[in-house]
Amino acid sequence: MAEDFYKLVEEIKEFNKERDWDQYHKPKDLLIAMISEVGELADLYRWLEEDELETVLATPEKKIKVSEELADIFSFLIILAYKNNIDLLNALKDKLEKNKKRFDPAKMKGVHSNVLEGFKREEK
Repeated sequence: MAEDFYKLVEEIKEFNKERDWDQYHKPKDLLIAMISEVGELADLYRWLEEDELETVLATPEKKIKVSEELADIFSFLIILAYKNNIDLLNALKDKLEKNKKRFDPAKMKGVHSNVLEGFKREEK
């Protein structure tokens, strides 16, 4: 799986290089582009009642649209990571390990982190 991910990163780099788009991929612009794509994804769910949410993925056309928006978000995230020399896969693994220690299942099972008594936001 990791090998596939790194191949994908290289494909994205090559795609951008062939089009000379790296010159436009400044971190701020990538972040704004990614946020715009998140907004497009959010539009697919806007104003839907709980029972209507299931229809989003049950409708083939809507599922394709959700898939495309997620792909756009993921693509911009990958580009933002490699433009900042961050190995996204290792960063995610490291963060997961940190969260495993931070959110002990014995204390956190079924409890949202922001309502846990004594929970303090970790300094970033």
